[in-house]
Parts: sequence; structure tokens; C-alpha cells
Amino acid sequence: MSKPAGNASFQAPKGTRDLYPEDLLRRRYLTQVWRDTAIRHGFDEIDGPTFEEARLYSVKSGDGILGELFQAFSGKSPDEVERVRETGMAPFALRPEFTPTLARLYAARARQLPQPTKWFSIGPYFRAERPQRGRLREFLQWNMDVIGGPEPDLDSEEPQSESNRAKRARLVQSDVDCVEACIASLEAFGLSSRSVQLALSDRHLAAAHLVAAGLSAGSIDEGLAMLDRVAKLPREVAVEQARALGFDLNKYVRAATLSQGLFSSGKDWAAIDTSQGKVVANYLRIKSIGEVLGATGRLDWCQLQLSVVRGLAYYTGTVFEAIADGERAVAGGGRYDGLVELLGGPRTPAVGFAMGDVVVSLLLEDKGLLPKGAELMDAVSRAPASVRPEAFVVSADERLGDPHVAALVARLRRGVECQAWLEREDRKPWACDRYALRPMHARQTYKSTTNLKKLLADAEKQHARFAVVVHDEHKVQLKDLDRREELTHPTRGDFSADPASEAYVGRAIVDALDGR
Repeated sequence: MSKPAGNASFQAPKGTRDLYPEDLLRRRYLTQVWRDTAIRHGFDEIDGPTFEEARLYSVKSGDGILGELFQAFSGKSPDEVERVRETGMAPFALRPEFTPTLARLYAARARQLPQPTKWFSIGPYFRAERPQRGRLREFLQWNMDVIGGPEPDLDSEEPQSESNRAKRARLVQSDVDCVEACIASLEAFGLSSRSVQLALSDRHLAAAHLVAAGLSAGSIDEGLAMLDRVAKLPREVAVEQARALGFDLNKYVRAATLSQGLFSSGKDWAAIDTSQGKVVANYLRIKSIGEVLGATGRLDWCQLQLSVVRGLAYYTGTVFEAIADGERAVAGGGRYDGLVELLGGPRTPAVGFAMGDVVVSLLLEDKGLLPKGAELMDAVSRAPASVRPEAFVVSADERLGDPHVAALVARLRRGVECQAWLEREDRKPWACDRYALRPMHARQTYKSTTNLKKLLADAEKQHARFAVVVHDEHKVQLKDLDRREELTHPTRGDFSADPASEAYVGRAIVDALDGR
């Protein structure tokens, strides 16, 4: 005898979560850190529908992706129902990721959007896969992307010249923006480079090393797919699978280890060379990313790890993963320069990454870094980051000013932490006394011009409160764009880009903003 409907008992679908008030507050804490980090790094928020045409995902990833989707159809149209019966494919699918939607949005307005366009989104996503620890069927995800801007190809000539080094730094700025934002979010959660490392890699470099280790050029995709699995395989199994594909895994690992040593030591990359110009250019790209991260004080978070290739075939070059405690991937992304064009837009370089709430929540909980009770309430009640840019940094001197811009922007976004907080053994990232000088929303220009008038016009176009003009490390002008006046230091006149200086420009900006 069937159970009366009135007494039926229901549970949440497998792989989903019920969120009670404190659960939702914890998730809001995560999303607040994500949103504040994105805004301070100059990204604008967007969103799109939670379901799309199913073929949008197959165009990007092939028909194989359809088995990973929750497909959807209304059932109201007989033709639609018959088409589903015949093909096994519904017209729509719940979104498993945001990149195809992002590329579609960009392609629709590519010629009206700024170059580059920096967008972020936070929303629910769905994957029809087997639930396990760290992997659910419904999850929340933070997406960060830089679309457009200069072509990513680097000239491999004169790699050590100052002018070429500056040029390369500009060309990798989009990659650096994503890497630094990823690191900043981890740091905001209270994690450190001792527990999380950003593994940087490049699919072209990995492919070149695979060929050098014996893989045939026609089997690159299979070799990269095998590398993507290698960390999850017993060593002897991985070696045997590599041999079956035709390459020597131990030889590949030795070459990759040499590459990693050069990245960490800063030695001349010409020590590892091939006759392929494209590969040399990709070495220069990774080197340039490392140089900029070194200037901004983030290189200790990073390592070159050519076993990281990311499983999705649409990645076209640089890829990276944030790996916690040597095993868990907390975030990941890379360059996908052909996707906008594939979806009907113009040829467009693009780079981005994503971080899901499931893995990062488990990591923070394991380390005691998720607030509870009153601390949780306080953490989600703090003031959010200013959507309006508070500082817009430009250089007035290509030789003396340019080298300090990236570092100053990074410092303004990071703020200055209190020494007492740093010395506290049980310090928590949400503590109200963490910062002696709070982080701020800082931007920099992506224009190649050195015309100061045009650069200041760019600052005004983006509605910045202050323009910061760097002449050299210890000569910085500060202009209040709302009041149309220049601020001066009471004893020095000029400000400094050095946070240890009593004339640090970041302190002057915060004082001026908080005094309004």
C-alpha cells in the first residue's frame, strides 16, 4: 500500500545543499571577499542567464560536454519533445561554467567595450557528475576575466633589453591581473604562500617538452590529457601510460624541473631553448609574468609547474592552478584567446580563472579560517569595497616612473597590515584591527601613450577620485579629481610610493577619503 502524499518525506537532491541562516552567512562571507577583491583590482560585475542553448557549450568543448550537463526543455512543444527523443539533446542546459556566456556577452558588444574589458561574476553553476568531497552538482563560483587588449604574442628578440622588458610587462598585464587577484583573495581569507602555491604553466611549453621526451607531434592532445591526470596516478602507472603514448615521463619531469629552477632563480631562460620561435616566446611570457610578480612582491606565491596543463582543450597558452597543501586545486584558469572569435566576435585575446565555494570552504574550515557566531556576523557587516575607483595610477616618466607603477598599484590594493596583528599567533583575517591602512580600489591605465593629459582624461573617464602621478619612487603627485586640486605633503611637497615613508601616497589618499 502506497504512502499517502500528505505524509511524504523529501530530501534535497543528491549533490546539492540546504543553507540555513548561518550557512548562508558563511557563504556570504566568501562572496564578500571575492567581490571586494575583484572590485579593488578594477573588475566590473556582470551576470547572465542560468541556462543557455546547449549548443553554446558544445561549440566550446565539443559534444562530449553534453554528458556533463543538466539539460532542460519545457515539454510544451510537441516538436521539441520529438527532437529530444530523436537526438537525446535538449535545446537548453543549466550552465556548468561561465566562460561561454562571458564570450557571448563580449562578442555582442565587442566594439563598444573598453580595451581591455575586466569582468567578474558570482553565481550558481550545475554539473551532472558524481558528487564527492569538494565536488557537488550545484555550486557557487567566482569568475574573473580580462578580455581584449594587446595581442599576447611576445617578440623573442633582445629579451634582456630594458625597452623589450617594459614592452613584455605591458603585454602580460592581463595574465598578471588574474594571478594577483587570485592571490589577493587567498590572502584575504587568511591563507599564505606556505599553504597555497600558484602553479604556473604553459601548454606550448609542456607540448615542446613532451616532444623532446619522445612524443610524436600528432599525439600532443593525448599527451597533455595524460599530464592532466598524472598527479592522481601511482608513479608506476603514470610511467607506463606515458610509455604507451610514446614518451619518457622521467625525461619530461627532468626537463620540467630544470624549467622550474630557472623560473625561481631568475637565471637566463636562453639556457632552455628550442628552435621553435613560438616556444621561445612562451618562455618569455612566463618569465615576464614572473618579473612583474617579483616587482609586486608576489613571486613567493608562485612556481613554474609544467605538469599543470588544465584539462580543457580551449586553453591556448598560459595556465595556472592554486594548489593547497600540495594536492587540492582551489582555483584555476588560463588564456583562451580563440573563444570569442569562435562565438561570432572579433579576434580577441582573453585570460581568466574561476574559484568555487565548495573546495575553498573545506580548506578554510580545515584550517580554522571560517568565522562563526558573532565573529561571522561582524565579518559580513563590514563596509564593502568602493565600487568607484579611489586611486588611478599613471606614470609621468617612462624610465623612472614606469618601474614603480605596478608595485604601487599592488600596495594600494593590499593595504598595510598592523604590526600588532601580524605578531598575534591566533590572528584571524576578519579581525577589525587587521589593517593600519585599509586596502583600496586602485586602477592603472592600459594605454600605451605617455601623454599625461590623455592619461588623466582616462582617470576621469573611469570616475576615479584621485589620480596618482608617479615621476619616480620618491616623487609622486596626488590630484583630487573631484575638487580639481593638487594635494601636497605638509613638509615634503611631493609624496612617495614607498609604504615605509611618512609621505606614503596611500596614507594621504585614505586620510583624504576618510576625512570627507
